[in-house]
Amino acid sequence: MLEGGTVHAPSDEEDEETAMNPLKVIEQRCPDRPLWDPILKVMPEKSVAQFMFMGEVLCESGTRIFLYKHIWSRRYINLDQQGRAYQFHASEQGSHYVPVELSGAISRASSF
Repeated sequence: MLEGGTVHAPSDEEDEETAMNPLKVIEQRCPDRPLWDPILKVMPEKSVAQFMFMGEVLCESGTRIFLYKHIWSRRYINLDQQGRAYQFHASEQGSHYVPVELSGAISRASSF
């Protein structure tokens, strides 16, 4: 979260709660308007300008994950409303998102 110009990641306790629980996708949505709050919580506005809002998914747990695509790398960063990052996985059992470290997710999405 942005406080006094500093970017803060969610606490380690929050990350531990979701680390072992893949979130199963039940619905994909494309809202009428982009939602920038989740990504603005984890990076400065100047960096956010390099991302496009691509939509959101609703998971079985009720968690909403917002999808942002980098304009140059074409890679995604997927964030919930608290700013926790997730990696998409598809399998025969269905699509799901697995929690990942925020700094790694930002680096992957921004690298090309």
